[in-house]
Amino acid sequence: MRLLVTGGAGFIGSAFCRRLRKDFPQFVLVNLDCLYPCSTRTLSKSSGTYHFVKGNIQDTGLVSALLHKYSIDTVVHFAAQSHVDTSFTDPMSYTRDNVLGTHSLLEACRMYKGIQRFVHISTDEVYGENTGPVFTESSLLKPTNPYAATKASAEMLVHSYIHSYGLPAVIIRSNNVYGPGQYPEKVIPKFLFQLLDEQKLTIQGTGHQLRSFLHVEDAVNAVLCVLFQGLVGEVYNISSHDEVSIKVLAAMLVQLVKPEEKPEDWITFVDDRNFNDKRYWIESKPLAALGWTQRIPFAEGLRETMEWYKTVDKATYWCDAKQPKALVWGHKGWIGQQFVPLLKAKGYEVVEATSRADDREAVQAEVDSVHPTHLVCLIGRTHGEGYTTIDYLEQPGKLIENLTDNLYGPLCLANTAKQQGLHMLYMGTGCIFTYDGSGQKFTESDVPNFFGSEYSTVKGITDRLMCEQFADTVLNVRIRMPISKTPGPRNFITKIINYKNICSIPNSMTVMEDILPCLVTCMDKKITGPLNATNPCVIEHNTILNWYKELQDPEHAWTSIDNTELLRSCVKSARSNNELDTTRLQTLFPSVPTIQVSVRRILETESFRSS
Repeated sequence: MRLLVTGGAGFIGSAFCRRLRKDFPQFVLVNLDCLYPCSTRTLSKSSGTYHFVKGNIQDTGLVSALLHKYSIDTVVHFAAQSHVDTSFTDPMSYTRDNVLGTHSLLEACRMYKGIQRFVHISTDEVYGENTGPVFTESSLLKPTNPYAATKASAEMLVHSYIHSYGLPAVIIRSNNVYGPGQYPEKVIPKFLFQLLDEQKLTIQGTGHQLRSFLHVEDAVNAVLCVLFQGLVGEVYNISSHDEVSIKVLAAMLVQLVKPEEKPEDWITFVDDRNFNDKRYWIESKPLAALGWTQRIPFAEGLRETMEWYKTVDKATYWCDAKQPKALVWGHKGWIGQQFVPLLKAKGYEVVEATSRADDREAVQAEVDSVHPTHLVCLIGRTHGEGYTTIDYLEQPGKLIENLTDNLYGPLCLANTAKQQGLHMLYMGTGCIFTYDGSGQKFTESDVPNFFGSEYSTVKGITDRLMCEQFADTVLNVRIRMPISKTPGPRNFITKIINYKNICSIPNSMTVMEDILPCLVTCMDKKITGPLNATNPCVIEHNTILNWYKELQDPEHAWTSIDNTELLRSCVKSARSNNELDTTRLQTLFPSVPTIQVSVRRILETESFRSS
């Protein structure tokens, strides 16, 4: 047999390649992988009948050349992006890799005309959430997240090539696979590394979601079984009888790693993903009929996996040689408390800065000690004793505090990042522009034009310097009027439902649950320069209040006033009102919802109360 394995440096693909090299050394094995950060570097050297090629399956010319050069007769297609969380924030990359990549591979195989077996590796997530009977191979596909949708799309292409071109293909859909070698973005290795690093486990949502787990060696056995015995045109589920909730899984791992500790002391809950399927329940009778059985007990597999992660050298095993490490200033603030868990969930090691941002020598010393890959600046002065708004900075004697926290501190961090060649995220503001009567939307290249408050004046200068001096190393994030599904004094919804007088003007606003995950992805990709980080479109204060009245408090009342009255009787300084152009954000993250859709959804699902 002469095989082309795509994604053979990924988790399951690498286990499959190792098994082939061990049990079938006479096979010619070509491993094609583009070596994403989650890939292992341990299979990147060719030897004997094993040939490693770094490349992308979207390169049809490369794939065609390999098929001819090595006289390939069998393709096993593992290559795919598979992390669900990332698919919410960067769905187009999943379409390119999982759909376009599969189609390019199929086209190369069609033109080659020498393939005797094509095994396509899919996922149980193509079925969508299970709320009724067990899913079988003939169940309807109803994917609920972008990752699953791209895998279902790829399956449709495979089916079409079976019927249209006679491609001798089979499809495999598996439950969750775990075991040694899995990249720590997935739940079991993520939890293990958190415990080994003395960090609490971060569970998304309630943790009641059920998942079935299959050891990677059992998965490899199943793929081999289908490879050698599967019927062309058939679909084979690989199901596991080890089904547990994420919360129970977390408790099991705490008991395994820290047997003397109480699980509840090592578990914390964070915001759920956009949509989190409650269950994937499948059966695999056709696979069992071929002779496959699940052999590795869950407890035994978890213990073996734990021991592997206790000794693995991350720098030599994964291509992501250096685990991203974020040194964070402002981690205790309202935004910091939301952003830090997202960084940890994405696999970042987070170090909470102890130096003051305005102490250059202390900052430099801490950076030299921590060796971060990213600096994160979430500091800023917007309020203080006796004030919940920027009017705090209008008081006499607050200029130095304003300049120190909103200008000098962030610039010290930006300068250090530039000198050290580090990526930095700076959480700035879009409250540095004001409508000028032209109806324009303010782009990333526009110069701040609002100087009606001490806060906006200083932040505007900081923004200009970030753009002019540090655009190559700093992601300058402009948020406005931040909203979250969690009520609190910094939440714009909580604020305005407690105001008696409202000046309603269309404005750009930021929903944190929509935007913050995008910023983590920007850090992954080291995107820099200014970024208008608001949800697309604008919304008026009165729209939010009317929805609040409709959905939550029919008795809620307020008085509408104009801007003149606002300045005369309600606030100490003018307020920025504007619409930011979100073209760059939407190009990077096309799935970010409009501000109207997002705010309405929050008010429909979350409870807010005025005081």
